[in-house]
Amino acid sequence: MTLPRPPRWFIADDILAGRVDLDAYPFTFIYVTGPPNDMLSAPRAGRAAYQALVDRVFSAAELLKARGWQVVNFEGAGPQVYLRKRPR
Repeated sequence: MTLPRPPRWFIADDILAGRVDLDAYPFTFIYVTGPPNDMLSAPRAGRAAYQALVDRVFSAAELLKARGWQVVNFEGAGPQVYLRKRPR
């Protein structure tokens, strides 16, 4: 039986809440965003909602950086952050 392929997309809130553990993640590249509903509504909901979304995504990136991940790029339209696992 073949196990399902792990995702490459992760939600920042799941990382911050500890629901996702990427320590043994098998691939090099991932990307992190806010929840899909927030991604659509935050830019229209106003500046405070968008800033809160960006803060959660950046906070997840900072947490992952401390766990051996390196930021490759930020995408502001999302917001999204792309990361890669640093070689050990």
